[in-house]
Amino acid sequence: MEDNIIHKDRMHGSIFVLLKRFVESLYGYSTWVNLLEAAGIKHAPYQMDETYPTGEIAAIVGKASELMRVPPHQLMEQYGESLVPDLLLVYKKHMRPEWRTYDMLLNTEAAMHAAVREKDSRATPPLLLVTKKGSRQLIVDYHSKRRMAAVAVGIIKGIAKYYDESDKVEVTLLTPVGEERVQISVDFLL
Repeated sequence: MEDNIIHKDRMHGSIFVLLKRFVESLYGYSTWVNLLEAAGIKHAPYQMDETYPTGEIAAIVGKASELMRVPPHQLMEQYGESLVPDLLLVYKKHMRPEWRTYDMLLNTEAAMHAAVREKDSRATPPLLLVTKKGSRQLIVDYHSKRRMAAVAVGIIKGIAKYYDESDKVEVTLLTPVGEERVQISVDFLL
């Protein structure tokens, strides 16, 4: 059943285009071409405004993990972190200037993901339920059949880095990263 969902599900092309850029920035263009070949992907280059089978990203990451000897979740976390500057640039008009990591996370679903869905009705970002646990802790509840919570962890770390708060933000997985529902604790240190 799960395999069937992944093969029918489609993901926005921007995710693939940015994955290509991430791989090329770390390992070069030829590595990207080799990954596509190893994953059995033969269609035209990914386009920002198209959608593609989610299974293709799983295949690319799987091959990248093998070739680079990096666990898939670690690779996806690094990728998520690399997405932040582009995401914040694209969705800047949905952010408030006074926001920092805490507020960004608290408002991601209502501001950012709502804007993603409005901009392209085919886009299906994961559902993020963010709960305050006092003034110094947030619990991020990630829900997606794609099981890509490692990207969310990377994005959280990337947001903290963007706001120069990496040393003040601690991200801890409360449940296994490869599940459909993953809980992530985000603690804000003094």
